[in-house]
Amino acid sequence: TKTYSQWERVGYVQLPRGVAFIVLTSRDKASYEKDSDKLEKVLKTLVYVGPKSATAYSARYDQLIDQHAEAQIEPLLTEWREKAPDDPNAWITSANYYFNQRQTNISAKKPGPGDIRLTDKKGKLAGSISFEQDKSNMKRAAGLLQEATTKFPDRLDIWCGLAFIYQETGDFDNQLATLKKMVAYAREHPAQLKWEGEPLNEPADKFVPEKLHEYGLYYEKKENPEDDKRWFQISTLATQQYPNHAEGFNDAAGYYADLGEWQKARESLEKARQIDPKSVGALINLGNVSVKMKDFTSARKYFEEALKLDPNGEYAQEAKEALRKLNKK
Repeated sequence: TKTYSQWERVGYVQLPRGVAFIVLTSRDKASYEKDSDKLEKVLKTLVYVGPKSATAYSARYDQLIDQHAEAQIEPLLTEWREKAPDDPNAWITSANYYFNQRQTNISAKKPGPGDIRLTDKKGKLAGSISFEQDKSNMKRAAGLLQEATTKFPDRLDIWCGLAFIYQETGDFDNQLATLKKMVAYAREHPAQLKWEGEPLNEPADKFVPEKLHEYGLYYEKKENPEDDKRWFQISTLATQQYPNHAEGFNDAAGYYADLGEWQKARESLEKARQIDPKSVGALINLGNVSVKMKDFTSARKYFEEALKLDPNGEYAQEAKEALRKLNKK
């Protein structure tokens, strides 16, 4: 601590990436003499980092990463998990470290997304440097998060992190199994769920199916029959476990539409509409499916209702164009 001016002292604490300080200002000399011995207590309470606290491990890890001190990182992560067994970040940080390890591969192949282009002396393409997944490290990362789901089952971000690792390694069976376990726990303990250590910012029966929808979209965007089946399995999990949330039924309808099974697509969309009657997107989709089924009367009804609900929204132009075409039939 240091006295800067009359009745004012400043306390400092050196941190790994900067300095924290607190200013103590007193009204008069009597208050200053009375308050001055409390400054150190305030500093310790607010910013003191114990040598083996979770915060200290996190700061030390960041420091070693900055210093590229690879040989010291794994021992630190192991010690962190052993000495702070109730700190979820010990497992999360460890898993992220192993997940982000990549093998450098130099080849004559054309560079893909994220690869470095190699050229010869004349500037012509000669090959690429790629950074590929290290299977053993990926397995280690998944194992750590599996442990974490048993120790901290209320942390949905850990469940989702594990599902993401399986997604990235192409292990759909384990990804789906993880999502099913997450859903089972979430349905039994909806009030105590957390995301990144904080309580959910919306009800669990809204938050969880939206996460399932995100995982399903990953496979839907691949646009091939095998991944479409994976998309449908995730949407089926959502509709079975969260029948009062519309997104799963919308996804199932998309799957059936891709197969040309228009009646099943319409049935799923009708369920979605029952749950969310003001969903303009569902009405537009119902209109398009009805056109495919040559049920032009129903199609016109759906498009008109969509325009009535949102005359100037993102679907308005599509609805107007569809009605224009229907009026010609």
